Amino acid sequence: MEKIKKYLKKIFEKRIFFDCEASKITSFKTGGKISILLFPENKGDIESLYHIQNQYNIPVKFLGHGSNVLISDKGYNGIIALTEKFSDISFENRNVYVQSGVKINTFLKFLINNNLKNGEFMSGIPGSIGGVVIMNAGTKDRFISSIISRVDIFDRKGNWIEKNISQIKTEYRTSSLKEDAFFIYSVLFNLEPGNSVEIKLKMKEMMNYRINTQPLGYPSAGSVFKNPEGFSAGKLIEDAGLKGTKIGDAKISEKHANFIINTGKATSSDIYSLIQIVKEKIFQKYGIILETEIELIGFGNNK
Repeated sequence: MEKIKKYLKKIFEKRIFFDCEASKITSFKTGGKISILLFPENKGDIESLYHIQNQYNIPVKFLGHGSNVLISDKGYNGIIALTEKFSDISFENRNVYVQSGVKINTFLKFLINNNLKNGEFMSGIPGSIGGVVIMNAGTKDRFISSIISRVDIFDRKGNWIEKNISQIKTEYRTSSLKEDAFFIYSVLFNLEPGNSVEIKLKMKEMMNYRINTQPLGYPSAGSVFKNPEGFSAGKLIEDAGLKGTKIGDAKISEKHANFIINTGKATSSDIYSLIQIVKEKIFQKYGIILETEIELIGFGNNK
């Protein structure tokens, strides 16, 4: 690992850090030490990381806002690459070109300023464009894939390629990009002309709904579980009597049962234990296996 650190230090210089606390970069505010944390800023950096992963078998994970992950208290013995330097956003006709590190809030402000509609449903969704596109985030009625024309990626074979949305398999809270893409470089959105006042009003309505129904005042990672087909995960958890269940400072929210919140000094182990309690209880009561929507890093077989 020391050899790799020296190699990466030459490339990333002041954009690389060692043994960093995961709690500093995740929305849960928990987690142990990350061996290598760095900030790529161009295609050459991505190619270097691909080379490291493939030649030395050192895992590389890209994170935007750290809002959809739970990193173990034992940490992560690999490379976490934060994408915030991929922050370009531009507009021509109805096409909006957005790099993967652009935060959702920044993207939405751009839509307002340029009178572009159909992205209002994304208001209040945490994270950055890359992660949101990979997991096909959205609401119960609409997914982000509905407004995408093309995704530019560095694939797992080591090629820079463009994928039209028709070439990407998209489902509820997932997409084929999870397997196909080593890195999401940029996304081309196709939107419609609108009125900025109306756009802003719709975004405000969506945000108010989230404020009224979700525990946004506490550190969390958003919805913990995917909705099983035909069911609401939150409703299942609530009906099972699990609202308010605590382990340490980790708590199943009383406002929305599909949220686990950090009420103080929760650990990743506390949160993970709650996740297991929920899965076991829901399976015992309903025979339903809940799948996590958030990514678990460093737990069990998930390295």
